[in-house]
Amino acid sequence: MTIGITGASGHMGAGLVRHALARTAASNIVAIARHPEKLEQFSKQGVEVRAGDFNQPSELVSAFRGIERLVMIPTSDLQPGVRSRQHADAIKAAVAAGVQHLIYISTVSPRPDPANSLFDSHFTTEQALIASGAAWTILRMSVYTDTLLDAAKRAADSGSYAAVPGAPAAYVVRDDIAAAAAGILCTPGHAGITYHATGPVSVSQAEIADAIAKAAGKPVAFVEMTGEQQRAGLEAAGLPPALVTGIVGFQAALRAGAFDLVTGDVARLSGKPAESPFQFLSRTFGTAHVSGTTH
Repeated sequence: MTIGITGASGHMGAGLVRHALARTAASNIVAIARHPEKLEQFSKQGVEVRAGDFNQPSELVSAFRGIERLVMIPTSDLQPGVRSRQHADAIKAAVAAGVQHLIYISTVSPRPDPANSLFDSHFTTEQALIASGAAWTILRMSVYTDTLLDAAKRAADSGSYAAVPGAPAAYVVRDDIAAAAAGILCTPGHAGITYHATGPVSVSQAEIADAIAKAAGKPVAFVEMTGEQQRAGLEAAGLPPALVTGIVGFQAALRAGAFDLVTGDVARLSGKPAESPFQFLSRTFGTAHVSGTTH
């Protein structure tokens, strides 16, 4: 069985290729990226590398040809309407190329929302996938635990962690999502199933501050921010308006409980338990930060 992975040069894609290599022969894997020269680490191991750009749909048919099961990793373009179009074109190209089973990495709580391109694009992609005529599987991911790392370093240095309070969220480590996706890709079954890749526990912002303190071995106070202060900070950082709007909308949904969902799907699909935020911070941040080294 030939399996394919899009976005293979990114963090998620590269992790997925690594986990796939642990489950199947390199000769069974096709890694696809806009810049295939970035995939030399995998081509040296026998993985077939192909060029594929979601902005060039006419080229995707050849990139997907001969692949039986394909994982589609979402693109990073959050300009309104762009990602939905990219994904729809990629699904059509995959069907035209004869791909039998499409696997899409979506988000927990997708919804039709023209004002929020992240949730809206995932929702429209899921609908296009289901209507494609190919077998499909959806892996909805929670918010990345990895996004906490930089804030954790700043909090340990300053002694305070500032965030807007709200509902808890089941943060999930990106590599755990990749391992779960590899489990879907490399084992039979899964057609017509929607899985949810979440962390093992749902935590509040105050609990994140406590996890940082324990990982760093020093006190860290939780400081409440307002939504307006959060937006002002993003704007002051010089981020593009569309990105600011996307981040603010995502954070508002998080605070409203969009990611307050815990499942055992990561362990079920990958064969190992999902890491909690405290375990992740202790492993990737605590020791290195205290010793003065960097990542």
